[in-house]
Amino acid sequence: MEAYIYLIKNGDLYNIGTSNNLQKTQDMLGPGELCASLKTKDAISICRNLHLSYSDVRLPKSDYFRLSKSQLIECKLMLRAEGSDNYFQPIFRGRVAIVSFLTSWLVLSGLIIKLGIDPILEKLF
Repeated sequence: MEAYIYLIKNGDLYNIGTSNNLQKTQDMLGPGELCASLKTKDAISICRNLHLSYSDVRLPKSDYFRLSKSQLIECKLMLRAEGSDNYFQPIFRGRVAIVSFLTSWLVLSGLIIKLGIDPILEKLF
């Protein structure tokens, strides 16, 4: 089953964990800022590896870590590398994709008519 691995900043601490519902977790951990997330089938083992990697800066008996800037960048890169299959996703989805497509289609059609077809018709008539 797919789950999310998240990295949420709250003050000077970072929470690294897993969740089936990322929005609900963000609401519970609020007012933290979501720094990175990854949806994967292997969330628990990846999260365990991250916890082991940063065990020296982990607050005892918690999922909170006091990461340095370089550790934060490294953690984000690790998540990106794990999720490289999911990293490249469509920019536009749903309604935005439909509106963008229709707008582009209308603009290009108008340009073709104005710059390509109109000059030909003017020469004929």
